Amino acid sequence: MGIMQPIIADTNFLSDILAGKPSAKKTIAEIITDGYYIITTVISTSELFFGAKRRIWHESRLLKLDNFINSLQVLDFSLAHSRLFGTLRAELVDKGSDIGFADTAIAAIALSLDFPVLTANVKHFERIQNLKIVPYRA
Repeated sequence: MGIMQPIIADTNFLSDILAGKPSAKKTIAEIITDGYYIITTVISTSELFFGAKRRIWHESRLLKLDNFINSLQVLDFSLAHSRLFGTLRAELVDKGSDIGFADTAIAAIALSLDFPVLTANVKHFERIQNLKIVPYRA
């Protein structure tokens, strides 16, 4: 196998890993076989923490989430990403096909680095021109 390449995992995939879903475990094996390693964004980690707080997770489960996130490379959202985000979101809104803050922000990070996005939400991400998408079937 050659050099491994990063793939940005979207929140839905990360949630399924945490839930121990067989489809997520299978996808991890496929991704590794295809030469990728999984990273994520601060946007997805924020969504995970939001979901955990809304569901009133106990400390032991929050610790599991912390440990999981700490095991990943987490990409920040920079000023350059925010500029690209502004362009992308304006274009989407003008076309009447807004995908929301989080998915647009993840797309901006991925596009700026030329990394693919692993997601079950292909319908949102396919609206972004030139974004590489790897579908996840939950």
